[in-house]
Amino acid sequence: METWKQLDEHSIRLDINARNKAKIFSVLVDALIDSGQVDPELPALEEVIRREEVLSTAVGNGVALPHARLDNYKGFALAFGRPVKPVDMGAVDGRPADLFFLLIADRHDPSSIVRILGRLARLCDDEEVRQGLRGAKTPAEVIDLVRAYETKPAAARIS
Repeated sequence: METWKQLDEHSIRLDINARNKAKIFSVLVDALIDSGQVDPELPALEEVIRREEVLSTAVGNGVALPHARLDNYKGFALAFGRPVKPVDMGAVDGRPADLFFLLIADRHDPSSIVRILGRLARLCDDEEVRQGLRGAKTPAEVIDLVRAYETKPAAARIS
């Protein structure tokens, strides 16, 4: 399963003007709705916020992986966002987040969301990838960067 194939230029938001995580989540869920990947009738934003209240999805190094599992949803949808200013997410390392991958998945397929979150965590554990995501000027550059990482042989990946 390659996550870059799920990224769509319409589900990527660079330079989000938001001061808090709820607004960033809203922008990214709206991107998934606008791109046709998530039905606007589904409670995606509410579930992302509810999940975040349980435990922070900040994984450190300025990265957050907010996510939700929904009933009446099959497969998964992925959005990427980068706020203008980093936002405090309560990360263990104390660093505010400036790279967000928001994932929506099927509530009845818990193993898929775990696999996808693991892939995203490994991707974002790579300093070169994080720098690339921070410097990307277009959604196409984000997709190309993720594709390049995921299609590189595992032995060649720098962590």
